[in-house]
Parts: sequence; structure tokens; C-alpha cells
Amino acid sequence: MSSYIPSRDADLESWLQNFKTLIAATPTNYGLVAADGTAITTSYTAWHTAFLAATNPTTRTKITVAAKNQQKALTLVLVRGYAATIRANLAVSDAFKAGLGLHIKDTQPTPVPPPSTYPVLAIRSMGAGLQNLIATDQGASDSRARPVGSAGLLIYRAIATGPVGEPTAATFLAFVGRPALQSTFISADSGKTATYFARWTNAKGEMGPWSPPVSLPIAA
Repeated sequence: MSSYIPSRDADLESWLQNFKTLIAATPTNYGLVAADGTAITTSYTAWHTAFLAATNPTTRTKITVAAKNQQKALTLVLVRGYAATIRANLAVSDAFKAGLGLHIKDTQPTPVPPPSTYPVLAIRSMGAGLQNLIATDQGASDSRARPVGSAGLLIYRAIATGPVGEPTAATFLAFVGRPALQSTFISADSGKTATYFARWTNAKGEMGPWSPPVSLPIAA
């Protein structure tokens, strides 16, 4: 069922009554004609009658409940068609659409800000000529969690005779969508130290704070 149409019968009754009443009163406000208002009213009336019969304890039976469910399906097919037409009609104001209980499409999405937290890097395993890194978000209890709006992780690496303390000494290594990376080395790097820095980025390339460095000697 459309997300803006209530699923509970009692709520649906109120929603349909409002939809029917407004369109029947002034169909031209919604890009419709009088015949459309009549068709909606007729379908609503059939639903309303079936709804009352199925919810009144003195008339509620398996038959009246089945009749209500059948009429509900028929009415919703009709109403969804009109609702889609009205929502797509640019000549109908958002105020009129909202008054009917329709969902208004957001034409100006809320901008996604740059990440405000930093990744915490760890080297989870190593071998000859390689180191496997994993990143978690600052303060996150779930190791798989990333900042809201993050598109991935930018990883930088410095290879030197010892640990490096500033990210300006590192060069870009990789962008990863998943917060894990295998870092590989050439034989000339053996015995040196690899230091890593990282930062989250959103889809617009706006970056968050730098991670603290993590360093480890490179195994031969």
C-alpha cells in the first residue's frame, strides 16, 4: 500500500472521506472534472457501507468482512490512480496536494554535511610484504558503522625509517567503500615502518577530520 495511505481501516476511512470530500467539492482545484468527483464519491460510499457493516458488532460476519476487504481493494485501486495523477500535475499546488493527504516529493533534498568524526585505524594482520588494515568510526560500538552520509574512506601512507606523526608526510594510497584495505610493499620497503592516516569523505568529496596515525614495521 502507498506509504501515505493509512493501512488501518479506521484511519483509512478518515483519509478516504477527506479525499472524497475535497475533490467532490472543487474537482478543478486538482485538475479533475465533476465526473471524477462522482466516481470517487461512489467508490467511497461503497467502501463506507462495507466498512460499517464489517465493524458493527451486530452485523460483523465473515461475509461482511470479506465484502469490506474486497471493496477496500477496489477503492484503493481507483484512489491510487487519481492520487498519482494529482501528484504528477504541476498545475496543482503543493498545498492542495497536502490537503488531500498526499506525499509531496522533496525537490530540494537536505544537503549531506561532511563527516564530523574520524576513523580509528588498526592493523589486524601482517605478512611478508603486506599489512591488512581495518577502520572503525570514532566512538562507534559497531565495528561496521560509518558516519551518516559517508561515501567511504580515504587512506594515506608514509614509508620511512620510523613512525611519522603528521599526515602531510603521507601520500594518498586508496579510496575504499568498505573500511578495510590490504597494503602491499616492494622488497626495498622491508625493515622500514609504514604509518597510516585516514579520513571519511562524503559523495561530494568533502572530508572529515584526520585519524590518529597507526604505524608498524614492514615484514620482509
